[in-house]
Amino acid sequence: MRIILISVLAAACAHAPPPPPAEPHPELVGVTLSVAPQTELSDPGLADLGAQLRAALAKAFAAEGFRVADSGGLLATTSIDYAPWTTVSAGSLYIVVRLSSGGVSVDQVELQKINEAFPEPAKVPALAHSLAHALATSPRLKEFLVRK
Repeated sequence: MRIILISVLAAACAHAPPPPPAEPHPELVGVTLSVAPQTELSDPGLADLGAQLRAALAKAFAAEGFRVADSGGLLATTSIDYAPWTTVSAGSLYIVVRLSSGGVSVDQVELQKINEAFPEPAKVPALAHSLAHALATSPRLKEFLVRK
């Protein structure tokens, strides 16, 4: 009985509910942002993961209050570097989302995880939410918007 209960608890934790939607930030209303159509990848086989991340980021940025457009405004670029585990080194996942304006860097957020693969599709929105939220609340972005 105890083993079954532990299995049920483990399964319940593996399917945690998605995070609540972000509260739009009033200072971002009217700030246009576009997500670059390509992701820099360490392996072309990761192209589907890049597409998943970009789609989830577009929704997450909109939830943060940005006006997401096909082009113009701030540009969000993405990169995914994944090195699988080998007998010599641990696997690692490294994701970077950068905001730039006119080719000048505004800010970036990075996620690095050792011994982890890219999250399963159901967890990508939560990942995108945390990355978009970190950028939306960034002091560097706020400073950029004030100077603009």
